[in-house]
Amino acid sequence: MERPATSADELDLHELLFKLRQRWPLFVVSLLVCGALAFLYLQLKAPVYDYRASIMLGNQGSGSKRAQELLQILEVKERGVKIEDEIGLLRSADMVQRTLARLPFTVSYYAVPHTWLNKFADLQVRERPAGAMPFRVVPDLQAPQLADTRIDVLPLPDGRFRVRAQAGRGQLYSLPSGEVIRDVLGVNLDQTVAAGDTLRHPLLTAVLLAEPGYRPDLAHEHYYFELNDLTTLVTDYQKYLAVRPIDHDSRIVELGLKGVVPVKEAQFLDTLMAVFIEDDLREKNLIGHKTVGFLDQEIGKLATQQQQSAAALSSFRAARGVVDVGVQSNEGIRQQGELQMMRAKASTSRKYYQNMLSYLRANQGAAQVASPSSVGIEDPVVNNLIMQLADLNSQRAALGVNASTTNPLVTVLDERIRTAKQSLMQTLANMTRATDIALRDLDQQLNRVNGTISAMPENERQLASLKNKSDFNEKNYNFLVEKRAEAAIALATNATDKKVVDNAELSGTGPSAPKLPMVLLLAVVMGFALPFGLTLLLSKTNRCIQSKEDLSRITAIPMLGVVAHGSRADKKTMLREPKGPIAESFRSIRVNLQYLSAGLDKKVIGVTSSVPGEGKTFCAVNLAAEIAQSGRRVLLLECDLRRPTIASYFGLDPRAEHGLSSYLMGLSTLEEGVAASGIRNLDVLCCGPIPANPTELLETARMEALLTQLRQQYDYVLVDTPPVGYVAEFFVLLRHLEANIYVVRQNYTDKGLVSQINELHQEQKVKQLYIIINDMHFTRTYEYRYKEQAYAYGR
Repeated sequence: MERPATSADELDLHELLFKLRQRWPLFVVSLLVCGALAFLYLQLKAPVYDYRASIMLGNQGSGSKRAQELLQILEVKERGVKIEDEIGLLRSADMVQRTLARLPFTVSYYAVPHTWLNKFADLQVRERPAGAMPFRVVPDLQAPQLADTRIDVLPLPDGRFRVRAQAGRGQLYSLPSGEVIRDVLGVNLDQTVAAGDTLRHPLLTAVLLAEPGYRPDLAHEHYYFELNDLTTLVTDYQKYLAVRPIDHDSRIVELGLKGVVPVKEAQFLDTLMAVFIEDDLREKNLIGHKTVGFLDQEIGKLATQQQQSAAALSSFRAARGVVDVGVQSNEGIRQQGELQMMRAKASTSRKYYQNMLSYLRANQGAAQVASPSSVGIEDPVVNNLIMQLADLNSQRAALGVNASTTNPLVTVLDERIRTAKQSLMQTLANMTRATDIALRDLDQQLNRVNGTISAMPENERQLASLKNKSDFNEKNYNFLVEKRAEAAIALATNATDKKVVDNAELSGTGPSAPKLPMVLLLAVVMGFALPFGLTLLLSKTNRCIQSKEDLSRITAIPMLGVVAHGSRADKKTMLREPKGPIAESFRSIRVNLQYLSAGLDKKVIGVTSSVPGEGKTFCAVNLAAEIAQSGRRVLLLECDLRRPTIASYFGLDPRAEHGLSSYLMGLSTLEEGVAASGIRNLDVLCCGPIPANPTELLETARMEALLTQLRQQYDYVLVDTPPVGYVAEFFVLLRHLEANIYVVRQNYTDKGLVSQINELHQEQKVKQLYIIINDMHFTRTYEYRYKEQAYAYGR
């Protein structure tokens, strides 16, 4: 029963499992090797410790940031902290470098135990912190040092230390800067120095101190150290430092560091957080000092400007006589009105005086004079004179009724009236002149007041500008003085808004790596995965024929059967003792051949292959023997005249002088060439002497005549032909062959060779072609796995 054919790319799990079972020793070896490697890894790998710490980042709302925000004239907006920026600062090279500068990490100390793993090389090495070694190294940071090179230290019984270093190449570094000074070829350092003394060498300048209370265990370990330049240290710690927020919206970040020396990792994390907080406080203090300095500078400028503006305002008021513009403006308007009223009154009085004077001059002889008050004259002197004149005129009028103009009394009164008129006229003239003077004085005063009032807006503008400037400077001065006091108070009470939440502590209860369960699991997985992958790879890359299924994918040539794999002993004894898997295989092939060739009484059957080593001769010999044992007369004809081997199967002399070659050359008869095989009904015609021209011999007429004669004498003639892929003899013999058996060998014949014979079959160049698979390992082939037990049936 055969399984259904599957495509080339389809994976048959049953077949795969079968192949894996066949390679169980490989799985055992792989598991043992992976287990051994896991054990070595656990022994060699230094334990890695995972340390964690956390720090809370502030919101920049305290400290001198508040003092800076006091400068409201700068309109500084409040800014929240960006976690990404803070994380970048924590992991920055500058922050890590300043952290390492505070730590004694310039020297790395190592102890090598005397174990079986370190017999040939220092494989199991453990780094230790300072203080856990019998010595301490204090390098001179100003001198060039041999860095990143192993320097062995051997404590001597007398308290001294032997320092040795051997290397093909090294480099001298400036440890503080990490700068390479020069390369050193052939490093050779071997000096002995007492504890506390300075070792001075062109490659190393350092002091070795004995560690108090530590006794070296030279019987179980030895020691060495390496100097680390700062640049390399910064790069290493940046690589392993992890910083992340504990939550998306949280201001607390977690710092993580992995290392093989727990003390160093804890020191680094704690120091890093301390440096970060100190930097934040220093930055805020720097901002506070800058704020106070800025305020002091601005206050000094404003004090000078305030003095200048006050002096300018005082000078302007003194020069312009301006004290209070509003009051002075109202007073000027009042004075202008009063002066205008006084001038109007004086002008009116002058008109009155002029009118009265004109009236008096026009009526000098009149007996009566109108009262001056009736024309608006209110001067007491004029009014008194007018009253006297009126009184005199009244007396004259009374006398004029009874007395004549010549009356002495009338004459006296007329004289007195004339004198009074002259006095009044003189007074009015004087009053007119006095009024003119007063009007001129009033006009001058009005002009001054009007000029003052006209100049008042410009003065007011300039005064307002000077006063505003003075008020602005004073206001700013007072504001900055107040803010300066507040900034000084804030600076004096400044504090950072960042704080350590958790100091560095070990994450978990022990080393985070290597983890025994994970290493063992990985070893088991790799122990199975490697042979599994190898099996799958070999299966997919194998170009050789493995089974009938492989042939079915390449060719449609019928298959006669398969020949089981056997030992050398089986192959030697099977011709005399035809039992076992190999004999049963040929028996099945013989039955199939007779079934396929039914109707043909006699056959000339050629047996060939693609290349030597596939077992065509072996199959030809055993198939001939099997057919002979079934009662047919058979002749085995060896036509492979280049590499004859049939004689060895039957114990014949391979150097016999008679054979096919001698017969074709006419040197022997057929009776001389044919030999008994020792098997009933089977004769053998071996090659004989190896000819120089096998192709020409096989093309002769004697060959054709030979085959015609053999057809008449034997039921079957099995012809061992040369390989089809190497020489042309097969095609020479092809016209004489009535059937052809093509032999392929399991896990030997390339699939490409089968493709070549398949093309010949498809082109009808090779007819009556059948295939035999030789050397089939049934236990290794999924398709024929059941046949090994089947062949044992009936034994």
